[in-house]
Amino acid sequence: MPYHFVTLGLMLKEVRAGQLGLPPEIEGYAARMKLWDAIGLESPVKVSGGPRGTHFHALTPLVDLNKVGDVAIDLSNLVTSHVGKPCNEETASSLYTTLTELLGNCYHHARMEDDLHGLVCAQTWYQGRRAQFAIGDSGIGIRASLSENADLKKRLDSGNACSLALRLGISSKLGNKHSGYGLTVAKDLALQTPGSSLIVLSHGEAAVAKGGARAVTEYTKLKHGIAGTLVVFEWDMKTPLDIKGVYAGWPKVEEDGDDFF
Repeated sequence: MPYHFVTLGLMLKEVRAGQLGLPPEIEGYAARMKLWDAIGLESPVKVSGGPRGTHFHALTPLVDLNKVGDVAIDLSNLVTSHVGKPCNEETASSLYTTLTELLGNCYHHARMEDDLHGLVCAQTWYQGRRAQFAIGDSGIGIRASLSENADLKKRLDSGNACSLALRLGISSKLGNKHSGYGLTVAKDLALQTPGSSLIVLSHGEAAVAKGGARAVTEYTKLKHGIAGTLVVFEWDMKTPLDIKGVYAGWPKVEEDGDDFF
């Protein structure tokens, strides 16, 4: 799945692996998803085309903040341009906005020492009508990023950093062109959309939001943490996305004379 490729790619990049060998039965699949290319290694096999029965966005390095919109469009096109299965305008707009926010968060908060801010990968399974988008980095993590905001110290000392990051208006950079709602909009969209979910893992902490009749958000600590942050958005494509409904449920808060939305 996309999150496997993102986490494996980041791990290999972090340890500066010079080579990677995979079992023959998945080697071709990984090559089609550009696992080796994304982390600067030579692929052991030459392939063409993508995995059968799916549309996919191969593992892609995030290196240019100015390209966020282009990457979000490419990711959205996985579903919005699928022949014979059109998306309505609100669903397409909701998906694009959510992905733009998640990609922007990765650039702004990862604190990478090299040019690789993170990796993104996505895939759809049309028989099951599901889509998964995975975005990750191996940076400082959510807790360390939020710790740069002194006003959040007490809340971080007593709570889960992922839980705090999912709340509206929470950011390490409020007032510096950051309104603190990137993760919140993804969480609320998942909660109001049956069959959808948002998973956030950062170092030793995690949050999972699941939509449906019994929508719930759970927080936990990880026994084996990950380096950096991984965000996974899964969507049941049979259900339209409605970001306007998310915004309608938020309080209207002003910052420096501008609304959050």
